Amino acid sequence: MKVLPILASLLILSGCATIDYSKIELSTASLSNLEVEEIGNLQQRKHEIKISFDYAIENFSPENKLYICSVLFANIDGTSVTSFKGTSHPCILNDTTGSVSITWPTPVDKSLNAPKMVLSRLKYPIEYFVTIHQKTGKDSSELIGKSETLISKL
Repeated sequence: MKVLPILASLLILSGCATIDYSKIELSTASLSNLEVEEIGNLQQRKHEIKISFDYAIENFSPENKLYICSVLFANIDGTSVTSFKGTSHPCILNDTTGSVSITWPTPVDKSLNAPKMVLSRLKYPIEYFVTIHQKTGKDSSELIGKSETLISKL
């Protein structure tokens, strides 16, 4: 009999932890002072990008893990792709303004073990840009800020 109240409590608590993204207004973001350094050797399939930048998010919402930054890589068909090591996103922005410094592997880096299909769709020389996204659902987000397109020097 004690199981029923415990299950009911867990259900209520999990309902409280869910974010209603439809009630959160879309923010806008800007990036400044972008600095980029490429590290690696393409013949050995080692390629990472060290990035640092300042950001500001207008109409900031204090929801936890609502804003993320990424490096997106251009594909030949006009789409873009990103990937990172691990299971949690490496660049979460929880403040209205701040500075970020992160090393991001490119899809050609062998540590990511990207499928040949992904590598064949990439635009060469590699084009990329830094973005800030706002979550709009559990598995969806909206682009709210981005840098200019950068071209790999390797």
